[in-house]
This record gives sequence, structure tokens and C-alpha cells, in this order.
Amino acid sequence: MKMHLESPEQRLISGYGPGTLAVDGKDYSTPILITPQRVIADWYTPDVGDNPLASLTIAAFDALLNPPEGEELVEICLLGTGKDHRFPPMPLIAELGEAGIALEAMHTRAACRTYSVLINEGRPVAAALLQI
Repeated sequence: MKMHLESPEQRLISGYGPGTLAVDGKDYSTPILITPQRVIADWYTPDVGDNPLASLTIAAFDALLNPPEGEELVEICLLGTGKDHRFPPMPLIAELGEAGIALEAMHTRAACRTYSVLINEGRPVAAALLQI
């Protein structure tokens, strides 16, 4: 019996490192938002300075809140915060929670690994990733 851990409909993280995130073999050099069906490049422009998440608002997650017809709503969004673990603004966590999306923040390497596990389990998950 053959076991298949992925389907052609899933977007899979194929690599990550300083300055590059790869999905399905395609490299991205900007922050990306990944859903099981698509990749959105440049989904957010991080602040320059001590806290790159300071200006992150619910508007950056519009693609998750209003997906195209036929795309499943996600229940979990992993927020990869770059090289270091940082917390997003608390009002953002509350707003997404009210919309039915749990926002889990972690450094980007952990978010990539966690996304891979959850997507292969068939979970409705997205990953919003800042570059390492």
C-alpha cells in the first residue's frame, strides 16, 4: 500500500533560509501568505526598526477572511515573525479570533515546520511568513 502525504491542491513549503522562502520549488524574497490553494507574495510590508509587526493589522489578512469562491476558510494562521519570535499586536489576535481564525506567532523556521505538519494532516491552515 502506498501512502500519499500531499495532494496537488496543497501548497507546500519546500525550503527556507535567510532571505528566501520557497513554496513548491519557487523562491520568494518577500513576506508571503500561504493557504492550501495559493501563495500571496508581498502580503505585508514589515516596519523597519525594533518591531517589524507594529503596523500589522487585520487588513493584511483579508485574503484569509474573504477567500475566493471555492477556497476553504482556514482555522489557524501561523505567523512566522522572522529570525526572532515576536508577538503581534494583541487587538489583531482578538480580531482574527472573532472571525474564527486562531493566530499563532512563532519564529519563521518554526512556522514553516509547523505548517508542513498541519497541512499534511489535512488541517485548514495558512502561514503568514516574514523573511528570516
